[in-house]
Amino acid sequence: LWIWRCYLMTSTVVITKLDGTTYDLNELGFHVKKFDVPYPNFQYTFQSMSTYHNLLVDKVVQQTTISLVLDITANDTNDFELQKLKLRRILSSNEEFYVQTMRMPFLRWKVVADTFTPAQNNSFWRASDVQINLECVESYAETVATTLTPMNATSGLWGFGLEIPSKKKLEYEFNNQTEFDFINLGIIPLKADERPVRIIFKGNANNLKITNTTTNQSYSISGNLSKSDTLEIVGLVPIINGSQAYGRCNHAYLDFVVGKNHLRIEGSSDFNIKFDTRFYY
Repeated sequence: LWIWRCYLMTSTVVITKLDGTTYDLNELGFHVKKFDVPYPNFQYTFQSMSTYHNLLVDKVVQQTTISLVLDITANDTNDFELQKLKLRRILSSNEEFYVQTMRMPFLRWKVVADTFTPAQNNSFWRASDVQINLECVESYAETVATTLTPMNATSGLWGFGLEIPSKKKLEYEFNNQTEFDFINLGIIPLKADERPVRIIFKGNANNLKITNTTTNQSYSISGNLSKSDTLEIVGLVPIINGSQAYGRCNHAYLDFVVGKNHLRIEGSSDFNIKFDTRFYY
């Protein structure tokens, strides 16, 4: 069994901006009392087929509202006003930001904050039970680490509950292997038009073809590639040496189902290929 790093931290919630700036709410005087994340919210569409029979024809994941409740503490009245300004800056939603609980620090949610009102407790330098709704547009949590981060205890970025096998090392980089498995550990598929897996290929190839035999999808690049070339496939678009090369592909795409995906490489036997993605829960 893997031995994971223990996260004995004082903070319960950390906010991370898109530029990487982090804010530990407890350390900054915002005592987190509740952080509740609901399950993904589905909207279902039904079609009436007969008097006694309805058919589920569609389902769409909608945004999820995460409930954050905290106390604002300060040293005096002036400091209380400064604390409110600080919290406003932290939760500014000019752009989305990430929120994570230190109970499971290897997962995070991308959110924006609804408006909220911190009411002062009489003449005390405190605001209790401030209710803040965080809107998670994508509904699902994502792993902090990507598949290019080693899945071991040393990295400290993976943890229990992610369905990482204890007796089998998962690989997402392959050298000269023309057949191998890609394991999607998350609970939703990785679709090219929604959450594309970034594929990076370097090697000698002639009419390269990458096939996911599990989904029966193939992506091919016409012509030659050499080891000095770098091919990146992001969703539908191939990029060769930094330039878009859509005219060289077969205008297809690769999806990855939950669990095992068996891949086959044709047109090359001297290459390195790696897959860069997060998993979603």
